[in-house]
Amino acid sequence: MIKKLGSFMLTVLAFQLSSSTLINLDCAMQNSDKISFKLLLGTETGKAIQILKKGQLKMDLLITEKYYELGQFTDESKQDFITVLRLSRDSLEISYAKYMELVEPILCARAN
Repeated sequence: MIKKLGSFMLTVLAFQLSSSTLINLDCAMQNSDKISFKLLLGTETGKAIQILKKGQLKMDLLITEKYYELGQFTDESKQDFITVLRLSRDSLEISYAKYMELVEPILCARAN
């Protein structure tokens, strides 16, 4: 009985992991080898996490044709969105950061 329950739970877990899409990115200034922060983008859940040295910021994720936009919806209707970070889907370059002056480009790469 326990073996059947264990295999059932593994099957459910594997299905959940395969059906959800999570993009893991390492982001750094263009001329730096040091990672500035990490991003986790949940394309199925519409949630994102920015991982910094001091902690984590949980945000909403808005996916457009050209960008992944991280920020917050202003209300439950999800009509108005306040963008904090804007990441190009093609180049994985951050083109806008609300609380950061982009002196040089911030480039992201898929992490393993």
